[in-house]
Amino acid sequence: MSPVQLKKLQELSRIFSQGKANPKQIQQLSDLLAQINRYEEEEQVIESKQVSFIAAPRFN
Repeated sequence: MSPVQLKKLQELSRIFSQGKANPKQIQQLSDLLAQINRYEEEEQVIESKQVSFIAAPRFN
């Protein structure tokens, strides 16, 4: 999550906790959470594609 996304999430969280969220802010939260989830999923794919190679021991 980027610093900008975190700041927006904190702002929306404050508004929701006060019970003052309007439909536009509900949509903003939905969009933001979708962005964060896509980013997290992409990171997991990248990590799973990184393969470590461990050489087999040599017996002479």
